[in-house]
Formats: sequence, C-alpha cells, structure tokens
Amino acid sequence: MKICIAGKNNIAVWALRYLLHIGICRQDIFILPNASDCGYDTWQYSLLKCAKDENLKVVTLQDIYAMSDLLFISLEFDKLIDIEKFASKNLFNIHFSNLPKYKGAYTSIMPLLYGESEAGVTLHKIDSGVDTGDIVDQMTFALGLQDSARMLYDNYNKYAFLLFKQNLFHLLNGTYSVKKQSYMGGSYFSRKEIDFNNIVINLKKTSFEIHNQLRAFIFREYQLPSICGVRIMESVLTQEFIGSNVLIDSNEYFIISGVDGFKILAYKDTYGGGGGEYLVAIWNLLAKCLTTLLCQCFLSQRLLLGVVR
Repeated sequence: MKICIAGKNNIAVWALRYLLHIGICRQDIFILPNASDCGYDTWQYSLLKCAKDENLKVVTLQDIYAMSDLLFISLEFDKLIDIEKFASKNLFNIHFSNLPKYKGAYTSIMPLLYGESEAGVTLHKIDSGVDTGDIVDQMTFALGLQDSARMLYDNYNKYAFLLFKQNLFHLLNGTYSVKKQSYMGGSYFSRKEIDFNNIVINLKKTSFEIHNQLRAFIFREYQLPSICGVRIMESVLTQEFIGSNVLIDSNEYFIISGVDGFKILAYKDTYGGGGGEYLVAIWNLLAKCLTTLLCQCFLSQRLLLGVVR
C-alpha cells in the first residue's frame, strides 16, 4: 500500500521518520506539504525539507487522486479535500481536539478560553464535512491550569504522534473499527471567529476567565496578549484573594484580579515583542538565504561572461 503524509510541522515530520524507521519502502511514501512550507526548519520541522533530505517524492493532490491502494493521512494539512476525487477510501485525519468538541480552527485557543481541564487528539475518517468523520481512536490528556496555547500545541503534537504510531498498522491492514461522533457536546469554530488584529482582554470578568483569555493567546510564534499596551508572556492564577478588580503595574508583572478577587500574575514579555527570539531567528535565516542567493546569481553571471573557467 502507498502512504501519503499530508501536512506540516513536527507531527508530520515525526510520522514520516517513523515510516522510514519501521522499514516502509521509500517508493511507497508520498509527501504533500502545506503551501506555506518554505522548505527549511523554523521553530517547527519542515516536512518539505525532510522529504527532500530523504529523497522522497513530493506530490500534489492531483498526483494521488487515482491511487486506489493509497493510505492518505492528514497531519495538519491546510486544505479541505474532496473525497469524491479519490479512488481510495482510506482517507484519515488526526485532529487536534477531543472530537466532537472543537471542530475546525483555533484548537489551541478555544479549549483554554472555555476553561477546559482536558484536551485530546482524534484519529478519524475524512468525510465531506469539517472534522465530522467517524472516529477511529482518541487520546486525552490533562490541560493544566497554567498551560498556555503554546504548551497545549506542544502536547497536541506529542499525543498525535503517539496516536499515529498506535494505529498505523491497523490502518495499513484494515483492522480498525470506527464509531460515529456524538451529536451531544459538539462545537465548531471557523477562522472568522477571532480577529487577531483586535485582541482585547476583558478585565470585567472573573479571575479564572481573565486568566483563560491571557493564556489562550500566549503563543509567542504567532501572538501575545496585552495589558495596558504591554505584551504578556505568562499568566499565573492563584488562590490568593486580593479584592475585586485590581490592576497594579509591578516591575516584572501586572497584579490583576477579576470580579471575584483572586490574584493573577501576568508576566511582562521580556523580549520586547510578540515574536521575540523567533523573529530574530527568522530574520537571520532570511538574511543568510538572501546572501546565498546573491552569491549564486553573481557566480551565474560570471559563468555566462566566461570569467570562471
């Protein structure tokens, strides 16, 4: 059977490396990276880079539609696929949530905003809906009170890889079973739900709700929330009662409380920006790539002029 890994980031690369580790024939592995994959590692591994390093075939959707013996596994793939175009019916996705909860987008944000104490990852069949297919398997894990969106995303990757390894041979051999998603407790969020250019922390809430707002948007590689125009890199909710609606600007953090008076420590961003060290690393990488490109262009021009022999 041919296997296509479609998606991005650590989970897709770990899955690919696992296929190679267990001896899946390289000629049977096909890679479909997200459109945003530029072919180099950043804070996450690049699936495109890994595929090229391993001399594996990179494909498009059109390349694999006619493969009847295909196992297609979406691991954060950026496109909704049309299952009617596939000759194969072995189409699966690992979604970063405990379905039927949190279908769609922002799965690292919404469980925190809604104060969940548990999260999960779900392996399901792909159907014509958005994360609505029959469930093959799930793993759940505790969502800590002080966990941020970034921490949750790291756990998603970790448990999704465990789920992939646990079910791979069942998918290859057709020995898996499925169950319908429950009609109770389901939720869905589109990309239009959040305007990241206008993230406002509502301080007229309970301390728990304020804390949840802060940690839901703490994901340095994408954004950080702000209090009084100052970016916040960590939020810690305590049991200490300090009175209602406190907002004190300390040296390293804000002391905050909601209508119920419990103390929150909102630590200020010490890197001076939402992107911090990550943006510096990206800038340095871009500068290096530009330098290499200019050198190649210069060398090509010299070859054309006959200067290099």
